[in-house]
Amino acid sequence: MEKKPIVKVRGLTKIYPPNIVALKDVNFDLYDGEFVCLIGPSGAGKSTLIRLMISEEKPTRGHIFVAGRDITTLLPREIPYYRRRVGVVFQDFKLLSKRTVYENVAFALEVSDATLKEIREKVPFILQIVGLEDRANHFPETLSGGEKQRVAIARAIINGPKLLIADEPTGNLDPKTSWEIINLLLEINKRGTMIFLATHNKDIVDKLGKRVIVLEKGSVISTTRKTYYL
Repeated sequence: MEKKPIVKVRGLTKIYPPNIVALKDVNFDLYDGEFVCLIGPSGAGKSTLIRLMISEEKPTRGHIFVAGRDITTLLPREIPYYRRRVGVVFQDFKLLSKRTVYENVAFALEVSDATLKEIREKVPFILQIVGLEDRANHFPETLSGGEKQRVAIARAIINGPKLLIADEPTGNLDPKTSWEIINLLLEINKRGTMIFLATHNKDIVDKLGKRVIVLEKGSVISTTRKTYYL
C-alpha cells in the first residue's frame, strides 16, 4: 500500500527585513516511515526551515501541512500542543541542568498531563531504548555528549511522535559517538517514526543512502537518493 505524506510543504517563503530571502517557494513531501536528510551549505536556509516546521516562526508565504493540519495557521495557544506531537532534537541538547536523566525525560510527559502511572511505565522503557537505563539518576553535567543527546532523543520520542526532526544532532560529537546517535535514529525509524535529519556531515549522508533534500540559497535544488557532495 502506498504510504501517505506526513508533511506537505507548499510554496514556503520566508523573507526577513529589509529584504533578505531565507526561503523561496520551497516544496516537498515527507512520507510515513521515511528517513530523510536535509543538507545544504551554510546560509542555505536549513535553520529557517526547521524553525518554520516547529512553528517557532511564521512564513511570509506558503503552507506546511503536518498530518493534514496547516501549522502556519496555528494560534499561539495551539503551538505547545503541536510541539508535543512532533519530536525535536537539537545540536545543543537543551536539557534541564537541575533535573536527572529520568526527570528530564519525564518532564515531556508532565507537560502533556500524563498520569504518574504513565510516567513510571514509559520513562524506564524509553531509557532502555536509548541505552541509558543505568544513568536514570544522573544529572546532565555528569554525562558525556553522546549520553546527553540520547537523553534529548528519549525526551523527544516519549510521546510517540510520528515525526522526529533532528537539527544537527551530531554537530558537537566525535565521529564514533555521531554514528552511535545515527544508529539510534535508524532504530527509532524502524519502530515507525519518520526521521527528518538536518546535517552538515557529508560522511553520514553518503553512508546512510537515504533520500536527500538539498537546499541552496533558500530553494530546493534536489530531492534524490543519490550521493550528493557539498
